[in-house]
Amino acid sequence: MKRNALQADELIRAVHLPKADGPQQFSKVGTRNAMVIAVCAFGIALHPETRTVRTRHRFGRTHPVRAKEAEAFLAAALEEGGFWENGKIITPSVAKQFADLCSAACNPIDDVRGTASYRRHAVGIMARRTLGWAWESYRGQSARTEGVA
Repeated sequence: MKRNALQADELIRAVHLPKADGPQQFSKVGTRNAMVIAVCAFGIALHPETRTVRTRHRFGRTHPVRAKEAEAFLAAALEEGGFWENGKIITPSVAKQFADLCSAACNPIDDVRGTASYRRHAVGIMARRTLGWAWESYRGQSARTEGVA
């Protein structure tokens, strides 16, 4: 059952969210592109201003969970490798380590939509892919702001 704190005569008129300061990407595995419960989902947000990374993964009806060790690893790798400044392509080894850490952070469920093992594997793949998409978006934004593109 869906619940909220609204009274019977109240409604939500507006929701104010700060504008994203960097690229974000989302991916899900599901039976189709509809509003059904996904097998699993993964999201990433890059924050160039603070040089941080945020992730969320989710399985079925569970609440979204962060992969904090993966976030810390990627933020450090981007900083140490000078990626934020030079916008070079993230190395496959960094992307793989990030994906492995995201998979390790999972505690997926087994249900009719998929096994825990499948979900853990899928999160690793989605983490690597969404990182690539988000980073390409960041590289494109960086080139435009520097007048290169």
